[in-house]
Amino acid sequence: MRAPRPPALGLRRASHADARAMAHRAASRDGDEERAAPIAPSPRREIASSFALLGWTAFGGPAAHVALFNETFVKRAARPWMTSGTFAELLALGQCLPGPTSTQMSFAIGIARGGVAGGALSGTLFQYPGLLLMSLAGAGAAETLVNPGKTPRALAAGLSAAGAGLIASAAASLTRSQAKTATTKVLCATSAVVAYYHQTAWLFPALIAFGGCATTCEARARERWAKKEDGETRGAREDASGDEDAEEVAHLGLTPAVGGCLIVGWIVALVALGIAVSKTDYASNKELHWFEAFWRTGSIIFGGGQVVLPLLLNDVVQYDTTCSIASGATSCVRSESLTSWVTEEQFFAGLAMAQAMPGPLFNLSAYLGAVAARRAGVNVVVGIMCAWFGLFGPGVILIFAVLPFWGKFRKWRVYRRALPGLNASAVGLVVAAAFNIAFKVKSLSPFPNATVCIGMICTFCVHVVKLPRGTWTLIQAPLVVVLGGLLGLIAHGTGMN
Repeated sequence: MRAPRPPALGLRRASHADARAMAHRAASRDGDEERAAPIAPSPRREIASSFALLGWTAFGGPAAHVALFNETFVKRAARPWMTSGTFAELLALGQCLPGPTSTQMSFAIGIARGGVAGGALSGTLFQYPGLLLMSLAGAGAAETLVNPGKTPRALAAGLSAAGAGLIASAAASLTRSQAKTATTKVLCATSAVVAYYHQTAWLFPALIAFGGCATTCEARARERWAKKEDGETRGAREDASGDEDAEEVAHLGLTPAVGGCLIVGWIVALVALGIAVSKTDYASNKELHWFEAFWRTGSIIFGGGQVVLPLLLNDVVQYDTTCSIASGATSCVRSESLTSWVTEEQFFAGLAMAQAMPGPLFNLSAYLGAVAARRAGVNVVVGIMCAWFGLFGPGVILIFAVLPFWGKFRKWRVYRRALPGLNASAVGLVVAAAFNIAFKVKSLSPFPNATVCIGMICTFCVHVVKLPRGTWTLIQAPLVVVLGGLLGLIAHGTGMN
């Protein structure tokens, strides 16, 4: 009766061994599943360490910023923060919302990785270096730029020419990338011509909206002309595209209720500020007028930093038109108003400095706020806060507000139809701004012909010269701006025209 005991003991031993093996296999499977599953939000310390460096090294404009994010958090990361599909989805969302795309991406990446607190941390760390540097530039250079001497004017002329060259290069690159079809090319050209000829604040968002409507109607017409079966198949493919990452983008950040409240608050603020400004004069409430102008611009602009330039220039530089009649003919002269928030020279010099700084071009608002405050006799910090929070506020609020709904919104076909037209029309505004800025930089320069030559040299250096990938590519724009300033000083020192 005791003979069976050894086998039983063997079975027990085998069972223990099997249990250990099964546990090992289960642990191995769990490890594989853990590696394959979406990575949990990282600690805030990891977000802080990553974005603290990016904030000081993000040169080159929004396209370079997005590429840097992709390389850092998706392609080269040992543990990717998100899939490439999710990254593309967030980029598309940023392009669809008003505000600076790279700024919204910096917040969205943090939200996807560490929730609302992670998004606030990543976005703040990405913005503050440019904010700090441009605020110091505006506060420190304001006195010099209000009544510039010959040398500062020469430096400003060189910097402005370099800035015009960078804008021209951006306009050319954006036109090639966003105006690929016959329709988008026509929309881009139409937007550029109309925006240059008739510059009013309401016209720019109207042109962008018209572009979105045009490509939406075109897409619907193509679908009606296509065969019904092909249309259904194509629609099914479109609806299925991106579903691989549906779970990862379905619930990001705030709850839908809070997101809806933010959207309502943004609209209410936009309307209330407009009404308040219409009932007050500028002299008695300068800060309100500054904040409303930048908030309105940040609420209606699509397409990144370059697109915002014509709207900002139209708001912060005011003109007086004086007409006289001589020999039966009427002649009118347009000159800067004494109550203009900043001068054209100050605007273009700040634009060049902003393109040499890390971070988004929207940080130009901090400089403009500082200079406007100095000219108006207002506390510089107040001016900076009114301009900077006014311009950045709408885009940041909307990225937090829309992300909770993005899982559903991303499936709307009307959004995908409108996006090519929105982008093409926005690029047309950049083209118009490139011509407008180039002509104004020449007219303001103490050596107009030399300024045009400086602008051509800088455009060649930024658009044609190709530096090695990596650090040199990121600092190419700052180097071009420095070159422009040096050439301006040389032109002044040698007495060039």
